Amino acid sequence: MRGGMFRCAAASALVVISLSCEISEAADPGFYVGAAAGRGEQKIDMAAGVGPMPTIDPPGGFIGVIGDPSRPLPPIFNPGPVFIALEQESVADETDAAWNVALGYRVNKFLAAELAYVDSGEASLVEHYRPADGPVPLTLPEITRGYTVSSRGPALSVLGSWPVHEKWELFVRGGVMFVEQEVEMRTQVDSGTAIVPAPIERDFSNEVATVGAGVQWSFLPRWTARLEYQRTDDLKANEITGESRIDQAALSVLFGL
Repeated sequence: MRGGMFRCAAASALVVISLSCEISEAADPGFYVGAAAGRGEQKIDMAAGVGPMPTIDPPGGFIGVIGDPSRPLPPIFNPGPVFIALEQESVADETDAAWNVALGYRVNKFLAAELAYVDSGEASLVEHYRPADGPVPLTLPEITRGYTVSSRGPALSVLGSWPVHEKWELFVRGGVMFVEQEVEMRTQVDSGTAIVPAPIERDFSNEVATVGAGVQWSFLPRWTARLEYQRTDDLKANEITGESRIDQAALSVLFGL
């Protein structure tokens, strides 16, 4: 009886010592690297739409202006009739695959700092226009215009952790992301004879605050799995897109160096 209890106690002590060593090693100061994959979402300002408003030359040499009934149109001076295409539908695709890689330094079990490169994927907005009735009967094209925007860049942040179990921690993150946006705007007309503007490509830079929170699990010595949700502050509007915001949910694997 006593021998069985002794062996059970000894085994329990060994397990506790082993777990303590793993937790201690995971929380020891030092560098670590990580990689993450997940779902990125760029919240698009649908009300801002796609800009700027181009002018279309439809078949027959008439001047076409893309407009919105809620927005005043500038005066158009031309020798022929004018047609106006009014917005009928807007479709946004805001989600894409996202990933990041990171180099971090753990100061102690409560504090760490990370430098990461984040790719939030691509988002798009497409607007469909139908010509309004013109001053003379015309067969007029339907028009589609839209943009795609991809966002990526380095991020610097500080993490505060709180151990809640032997191998589990909760954490919060705060920092700044240096976002580079690549934006391409295109206009399409359902007539091969219409003259449309060439695609417009622009690059824009933003520095935005980023925050996040999540949970991490030290499943092996020097190995940690992390589930996290991050969000940025609003990215500034530009000549093509309105304000936007990047959200990302990702699963990471970290390795202590």
